[in-house]
Amino acid sequence: MKRLLFWFLLSGTLALAQPTKPVSTSAIANLVLNKGLNTVDMGAYPGSLLMQSMSELAVNQGGPELLSQTLDLFALYKQNRIKGRGSAISYEAGGSGAAYLTYLKKSAVLTEQVATTAEKMMQKQTRSKDGIMTAGWLKDPNEQVFIDMAFAVTPYLLYSGLALNKPAYVDMAVSQTLDLFKILHDPATGLIHQGRGFTGKGSISEDNWSRGNGWGSLALASLVRDLPDAHPRKKDVNALARQFFTAVLKHQNAEGLWHQEMSDPNTFVETSGSGLLLYGLGIAIEKKIISKNKQADFQRGLSGLLAYIGPDGSVGSVCGPCLCPGKGTKADYAQKVGQYNDAHGFGPVVLAFAQALRLGIREVVPTQPPGRYVIPDTTLRKPQTYIRYMPEANGNILWENDRVAFRVYGPPVKDRVSSGIDVWTKSVDYPIIDKWYRQNAAGKEYHQDWGEGCDFFHVGFGRGNGGTAIWQDGKPYISQPYTTHRILRNSPEEIEFELVYAPWEVDGGSAGKYRVSERKTISMTMGTYLFKVISTFETDYKGPLTVGIGISFAGMPEVITNAQTGTLTGWESYLPKNGELGTTVITNPALVQGYATVGKEQFMLVNAKAGQPITYYVGAGWSKSPTIKTKQDWLDYIKNEIPKLSF
Repeated sequence: MKRLLFWFLLSGTLALAQPTKPVSTSAIANLVLNKGLNTVDMGAYPGSLLMQSMSELAVNQGGPELLSQTLDLFALYKQNRIKGRGSAISYEAGGSGAAYLTYLKKSAVLTEQVATTAEKMMQKQTRSKDGIMTAGWLKDPNEQVFIDMAFAVTPYLLYSGLALNKPAYVDMAVSQTLDLFKILHDPATGLIHQGRGFTGKGSISEDNWSRGNGWGSLALASLVRDLPDAHPRKKDVNALARQFFTAVLKHQNAEGLWHQEMSDPNTFVETSGSGLLLYGLGIAIEKKIISKNKQADFQRGLSGLLAYIGPDGSVGSVCGPCLCPGKGTKADYAQKVGQYNDAHGFGPVVLAFAQALRLGIREVVPTQPPGRYVIPDTTLRKPQTYIRYMPEANGNILWENDRVAFRVYGPPVKDRVSSGIDVWTKSVDYPIIDKWYRQNAAGKEYHQDWGEGCDFFHVGFGRGNGGTAIWQDGKPYISQPYTTHRILRNSPEEIEFELVYAPWEVDGGSAGKYRVSERKTISMTMGTYLFKVISTFETDYKGPLTVGIGISFAGMPEVITNAQTGTLTGWESYLPKNGELGTTVITNPALVQGYATVGKEQFMLVNAKAGQPITYYVGAGWSKSPTIKTKQDWLDYIKNEIPKLSF
């Protein structure tokens, strides 16, 4: 993709400073695409969305180069070099873009890849009681459906069915979207809700979430554009599209965009939903479902989007992962915070500008200076909990609250680190994760304290602060970095996420070698130096399991152990530059078997059983933070917190 970036630089688009100077539609689409390709995990569903946008851009822009690059990327899915995964089987082929290019006869090479996955989807994709395709990992897939699946199912089966002459595929594509819209329709607004069954049987979430409506927009627009007029349900599709996009336009703001909760203009402008809605709106205009004069509203949205696109293609104000949060109320959706370069943000923007090209719109005039709102102030200064998956930084996952931050390392760096947990110290209460990574990329490294804290804690292959190991015959056996993750909650008050660790080998001595895997759920709230961990170990080993929860040290720490309170604490000096650091793990005293030292690591040993979760807490307090100044401060803090903990 370097050739694309070179072309953008030559175009002069990146030098824009005045809001009235026109921007090349093609250049901005390619710029965001390039950033996305270097940011997004292409095996996850945002990667599938990005591939769909890349496919549409390649077709609408014309020329062989981008199309060739797109086909090369799709080939990596077939070769399993990119492992498409997630809720829908279509991701295995790279998603709907592959089916779309096959339908347009842009490449015969994709046909087998698309056909195999489409048939597998028809035969094996989980279905609800209504026959709607849904995700197999849901707690109650018979009951639970969500509009996100329309994006993954409808265009893929529509284009597969048309390309392969499989009417059953086309019929499923149509019913998937029409049935979801019927179930999730909000008569008060004319929009749709996100899901059913997530807060109780038969319950419908109360939201008008922007990206949820965007998923519906994408699926419905594909049917409007390419479902043959002779199909018996084409009139139903067009009627629904006319009603839906008319309602969408009623909630468009002065910038031409839509808010996180579309019915609440006090929530933040959300760019991924806005991009998807603009894409669908553009198709509705193209196919004359709504009046041609609405193209002014479409172009106003494109102009508004430019203020959220940075000079390097970054996209700001993106809602992160979101599936019927809390009780599914409007307030629950409104609590989300716009994120910078979240993986969901790139594909929708590219789709919107690709559709602009299809409509013959070659330039867009900004209404605000480009990039003005890329990083909203709320993500920099407002105290909150925050979690960030960073595919652009080796798949690391970082989380923080108003007191401290932590990090686990991703699979790409398993030759340098393992499953230990890093500490990022903070002396400020606002989020620093995004800011420090941006500054680090600009040469202001986060290993030095620039007035907000820093990362001086070393992990390597150690346990860091609270990493686990299987303890066998006086020795720890450790896992590699996590293999998969899932963000469960990312609200200003609480974060929660899940890590899965692939099986690793333990030498059981006379009992022989055995393998163990771990599933770890981590959560953290505001106002604490601790995060909670629930770990479940699976193994076919029949003997008792001992788990070591470890703390790594750099030099000669003071170590305090107390089996009666279930604590292991270290206090270590990093003077003169980095102060002193307290690190602690806490668990149910009834589980504590003892303590052990291996090299520069101290372990608390706890009893565990295969398949039964153990709960523990991990924390760190820094002498340069506002409330922890001395070792005694840290010990007193831990003592006061223990009665509040639940095991």
